[in-house]
Amino acid sequence: MSTPLRFLLIDDDEVDRHAIHRALKQSLVACEVVAAATAAEGLKLAGEQHFDAILLDYRLPDQDGIDVLHSLRGGRFEGVAVVMLSHQEDETLAERCLEAGAQDFLLKDEVNGRRLSRAVRQARQRYQIEEALRNSREQLRQLSERDPLTGLSNRRGFEMALAKAVARARRGDENLALLLLDLDDFKSINDTLGHDAGDLLLVEMAQRLSGIVRESDYLCRLGGDEFVVLMTDLQHPDQATHLAERIVAALQVPVQLGATEQIITTSIGIAILEHGTNSELDLLKSADVALYHAKRAGRNQSQFYSAALQDAVEYRARMKHDLVKALERNEFRLFYQAQIQSVDHRIGGMEALLRWQHPTLGLLTPDAFLPIAEETGLIVEIGHWVLQEGCRQLQAWKQRQPETTHQLVLSMNLSAVQIRQSGLSRAIQNILSEHALDSASLELEITESVLISDTHSTVAMLSAIVAQGVGLSLDDFGTGYSSLDHLKLFPISVLKIDKGFVSAIGHEEKSERLLVAIIAFAKALGMKIIAEGVETEQQADFCRRHGCHLLQGYYFSRPQPADEFEALFLTA
Repeated sequence: MSTPLRFLLIDDDEVDRHAIHRALKQSLVACEVVAAATAAEGLKLAGEQHFDAILLDYRLPDQDGIDVLHSLRGGRFEGVAVVMLSHQEDETLAERCLEAGAQDFLLKDEVNGRRLSRAVRQARQRYQIEEALRNSREQLRQLSERDPLTGLSNRRGFEMALAKAVARARRGDENLALLLLDLDDFKSINDTLGHDAGDLLLVEMAQRLSGIVRESDYLCRLGGDEFVVLMTDLQHPDQATHLAERIVAALQVPVQLGATEQIITTSIGIAILEHGTNSELDLLKSADVALYHAKRAGRNQSQFYSAALQDAVEYRARMKHDLVKALERNEFRLFYQAQIQSVDHRIGGMEALLRWQHPTLGLLTPDAFLPIAEETGLIVEIGHWVLQEGCRQLQAWKQRQPETTHQLVLSMNLSAVQIRQSGLSRAIQNILSEHALDSASLELEITESVLISDTHSTVAMLSAIVAQGVGLSLDDFGTGYSSLDHLKLFPISVLKIDKGFVSAIGHEEKSERLLVAIIAFAKALGMKIIAEGVETEQQADFCRRHGCHLLQGYYFSRPQPADEFEALFLTA
């Protein structure tokens, strides 16, 4: 014998209750009916017992039937079909009931055993279909808000959670923090080990992050190698700092990827919801600004967002925009600083130094814009202009002052970005030919940091340049990057001693001894030696006595525009 169906009948009319009860008993389906005369009594019974269907009168003495229907669809009553009953034939009312969650609407006058049992059966079937659709929608929602690789929430899920958290924080005068992080140099993992290894790494990092964050925190993968942690119930900014420190430490523990062990670091930008942060978008932008500065500061660390960081980002954005126009508007200038022969204090060469005559910020030195130019790749065009303008000016001087400039060498800087350009050697050769200059009159400076990047291709490019007869100078020697192997490997003929050693003359005995050793070392290799940053007579005399060939610094002259330099040093 099959289990009887259990019905809950909520109706305040005793006559109607008896009629419906008789109709159900006359049906072929075994059933059990429990009756309630009020909404409160019916909701209580529905909450305490299981029913297969609820027959609900539209008009009840203590509550409207649709309000009861809303309560029955509120969560703990899920799983039961509801058939609405009424004496009133009203299509609008029927639609309202169905929209509120009823599976069917019947007139009490038309209720009989067969019709009522069929309506209940169809209501249960419709409910099951609706439940399946709800489950399907919920699964689709979860899929749309979940990252399939790591199982964490994705960007869509994060944006919804952030909007709710910000609204809740503002209502309760609470605070929250956003930690935006990405893995440093993740691209190299994909490039060298493949995307499968990259995916394994992301899963591992997600698991580590999941083990660090608090239960109240919200962790998600925004995409690529970028993750975010939403810290709610923030009592003090130090909580965000401590979490960031734990994340940095945990993620850099070595991870095994196939046959190789990798150490992965992370950079983190932190932003806190404050009165000046008006929306979740502002909060995310602030964290992104802080992340950018964490990377620029050396990576493997965290940075808090501040107004100063925002100003720096806006400054860089403005400079990027203005740099694009600077060449078109002819805003760059070359200044020249003399290199003086130590033996007779006559001019022996000059260095061309770039300046930018910014339309609103005035005359800018390279440290204000060259890092941005290198980052954007504009340094290639700017560097080409420097070579063109410097060689043009040197040729003009040679024509006007042939005796004074006959042996002079013009020195100019090369950036690492320029050196990576395959056509650099040919471009230099073309510029020298265009201005009818002997290649020996040009000397190109590189910094020590250039020597440690992509050594093979760098050696090949610089060797091709030197083969033309152009001199190669190593600038800022002694700052800690290069080694003896580099000096043997690269075709360097000139060593420029960093001004930090020169400024220590007369103050630090150890630095003086190290300077003397560097000079002796360079002389043993047959290099020309230039001392930079000479500002006093004592420094000039020290460098001369110990064998420096050329002296450069404010003691002799500051960098000057071409006409002033010519009048001071080249006019016979």
